Amino acid sequence: MLEKKLRRLFDFQKFDAEPALQGVIDDVLSRYDNAMALNDNDLEMVAAAGTPVMPEKKSLFQKDTQ
Repeated sequence: MLEKKLRRLFDFQKFDAEPALQGVIDDVLSRYDNAMALNDNDLEMVAAAGTPVMPEKKSLFQKDTQ
């Protein structure tokens, strides 16, 4: 929902140069001056919820301890 609003505002700015909105846009763009899009391989390493904890791999051939 918020993303849609932001997209509309940024698109609106192309047609009506609103100084206050342009200031916000310039501020955001200056923070991410060297930003680049991630490729598919890099995106596999992104964890939106933090660092994933991988479960231990268990052998299919474990001995029964009973």
